[in-house]
Amino acid sequence: MKLHSLIAQALFVLAANAAIIDKAHAGDFIDKALPRKVHKHPHHEKIPNAAQGVNLGMHRLPPITVNVDGKSISANTSGAADITDGAKVASGHAKLARAAGTTVSSTILIIARDAASAYSGFSGLQGYGIPYQVLTVPSTGAALPTLNSSPTSGNFGAIVVLGEVSYATATGGYQSALSPSQWDTLYAYQLAFGVRMVRLDTFPNAASGTTPLGNCCGDGVEQLVSLSDTSAFPTAGLKTGATMSTTGLWHYPASITNSSIAKEFLEFAPATGFAERSTAAVINDIGGRQQMVFFLPLATDWNAASNFLQHSWIRWATRGLYAGYRRINFNTQIDDMFLISDIYSPAGNTFRLSPSDLDVHKSWMSTINAKLPAGSSYMIEIGHNGNGNIEASTGKGVNCGTGPIEYAEQIDTPLEYKKPLGTGTNLWPNTPIQYPYTRACTNGDALKTWFATTGNRDAFYHVSHTFTHEALNEATYFDAKQEITWNQAWLAQVGLSGNAARFSPNGLIPPAITGLHNGDVLRAWKDNGIVNVVGDNTRPVLRNQNRFHPLITTVADNGFDGITVVPRWASNIYYNCDTPACTVAEWQATASGQGDFTALLALEKNTNTRNLFGLHRDPFMFHQANLRAKQATVNGQSYSLLQAWVETVLGEMVRLVTWPIITLKHDAIAAAFTDRMTRDGCNPKLTYNIDASAKAITGITVTTDGNQCAKPIPVTVPGSVTSTSGHVTEKIGSDPLTVWVKMSGSPVSFDLSQPVQLGKVDGEPVVGTVTET
Repeated sequence: MKLHSLIAQALFVLAANAAIIDKAHAGDFIDKALPRKVHKHPHHEKIPNAAQGVNLGMHRLPPITVNVDGKSISANTSGAADITDGAKVASGHAKLARAAGTTVSSTILIIARDAASAYSGFSGLQGYGIPYQVLTVPSTGAALPTLNSSPTSGNFGAIVVLGEVSYATATGGYQSALSPSQWDTLYAYQLAFGVRMVRLDTFPNAASGTTPLGNCCGDGVEQLVSLSDTSAFPTAGLKTGATMSTTGLWHYPASITNSSIAKEFLEFAPATGFAERSTAAVINDIGGRQQMVFFLPLATDWNAASNFLQHSWIRWATRGLYAGYRRINFNTQIDDMFLISDIYSPAGNTFRLSPSDLDVHKSWMSTINAKLPAGSSYMIEIGHNGNGNIEASTGKGVNCGTGPIEYAEQIDTPLEYKKPLGTGTNLWPNTPIQYPYTRACTNGDALKTWFATTGNRDAFYHVSHTFTHEALNEATYFDAKQEITWNQAWLAQVGLSGNAARFSPNGLIPPAITGLHNGDVLRAWKDNGIVNVVGDNTRPVLRNQNRFHPLITTVADNGFDGITVVPRWASNIYYNCDTPACTVAEWQATASGQGDFTALLALEKNTNTRNLFGLHRDPFMFHQANLRAKQATVNGQSYSLLQAWVETVLGEMVRLVTWPIITLKHDAIAAAFTDRMTRDGCNPKLTYNIDASAKAITGITVTTDGNQCAKPIPVTVPGSVTSTSGHVTEKIGSDPLTVWVKMSGSPVSFDLSQPVQLGKVDGEPVVGTVTET
């Protein structure tokens, strides 16, 4: 009774009116008399990567200006403050009750100055699908949320504090907006329920067993950071010694002064002003209270290293046991197959792929898959336009009856034009209505006959890109139907839709990402089985506010309900370029690019690994001209633009992590997005079941609203469970086990094969071999 009484006194005084934000999980493009020769695209299909990124702002503390990728960045100068005395903290901890909790919700509490700065605390959790709540604390302070609902039931499985929620004082220093008693309350909760704390952007001090060596870095100064010890989070799959840039992240190199409470896991490399390596982050065990302390901020909205490093604290704070899962899906979609591209530079050139180009890419996919971590499976996906096949055969003198589809000049529209329903003029001819071409016609094209070989076809994924690539913003229902049905007939005739494992029958890459505000077009798609399309991340109206969900069209916004729009990334590999010189010239002219092809690839690496480490699954947009073989040299090898880009981006991923990298075909990635949206709508939660006497998590319980959900809930465990009870399990490569939990009206519980000890700073059992069921 005395133990529970002490906890009650320490914890139940908290007010309920906390400032909490709840999170569930949280150019001319007209084909002008060019139906046979060249295919043009809107200039907006490629714009600078920055337009696709998250831009939520930096901390509100005094910044300095540094240069990152040719742009001026206001770098956070850190709001960390030395607010506690180490000896006092250790002494106080000895007096606090501990290990009384028997259940703890795994929801993570994020404490930050405001919603914008909180983003770097919760963005990674969103990627996993881990539940979280945000508490914003202004300079005037805020009440803490209710940390536990009873003496034995905790409401948060981890606590993350950004920048100590400190603000500048009138005397020129910094002070936390949390009071000393509030910090003591958080510490008491940690000890009572075995909960870990993560402190991002903290000043080294005695309380963490460290001392500062200075600060870094001004413009033009680099200090690399790398993981030095991953034993505390073994299932994170992060590699030690792999350095990353801290440019733009103002930080405080440290040294450890009290190794009895501090263990380094992250280090800074020597740099200007720092002759030796130094400590970048530590794990503390202070009288049984465990915390991970970073001496640098994380800026996941723009910085690749931050997105990489967040996986260390997420795995450590959750002990590798959480509702959600981690997966890298990587899909490079190639638009315009069978069409001819008008090349940007040299002006007047055109290009169409040949079978020899495809032979190179078919062989290369085996080579790059061999470089990827265990469990990986990368495959190129191709978007096809059948009219290009008819154009090529006709151009070689083959009899194709009425010939390829040709039409008058298309109508130019604003990018987000919303066509009034029922309006417009048909561009397609009235006859023939049905697809008319013979196999003799389609066989006149060497590109088609290459794909007719089963081994060639099945080396790629396939999806429709419409028959002629007509711009669809102003298109009629008739034209949209013809574009879909003729391409479906052509895909079936030439065999590209013949393997269900490789083809997406319900998918479409809209031509130039047009038609998404045209209800007549969307209805034509739905009437003919097309429900999964891709959008363009450079256009905010085509993205869900939750970037891990697809956009579902509505009559109000799009003219028609129910089409799934999957987000898709653009790059600085331009649709109308087949060589490095071309894409660099267009990058410099249209996106203020600076530097050569090496600089362009470095920008692409940083931008796209940032998104991949953020666990974004969005496919990437490329075009047939980008597959011209043997044009670019990377690491001594001759590649196409696509190959060079993939080798660069995935090479960086492999350098840093052991995660499997997997391509899902178009319809499957759409299902992954819609399933995630469905799961989030069920409000999944996970509770740790704790043996207080053993100070260990022995099991978990999964719940949802009403304990029902149309899709199974993924739960990740660091080892295994004693029984899967018929639920599907998944273990790919070196990734930890995921149990896909079907909710059918009751909570679902599992016992862990190896209890997770609360008193160990590593807190994860060794991952053993698990048989998939």
